[in-house]
Amino acid sequence: MMKNDADLQYWAVPVLIASIFAFAVAHTFFSVYEIGIDTIFVCFAEDETINDGTPGREYYMSKNLMQWVDNSGEALKNLRKRKAQQKAQAKAGKSGDVAMEDM
Repeated sequence: MMKNDADLQYWAVPVLIASIFAFAVAHTFFSVYEIGIDTIFVCFAEDETINDGTPGREYYMSKNLMQWVDNSGEALKNLRKRKAQQKAQAKAGKSGDVAMEDM
């Protein structure tokens, strides 16, 4: 389309301008999305700090959000355990290699 246009001398300039505009729009959208997610997590943290789930001090967060955060915490604990096990296995493997070299 642009190759056959006699009036258009430099096709890179419109493409560059469109790319910069597209980047600006995408960046703005994701920035607003990030602020929304951050706000939800701050509200979650404040809700856990102020309320304890007892009658009269119920949580305002949804049950799904509470379960998701709890599951994320468990997943992080499992990940840390696996990394510690891998480090222990790597140390055991290295010490086994050293013992074999001594023989």
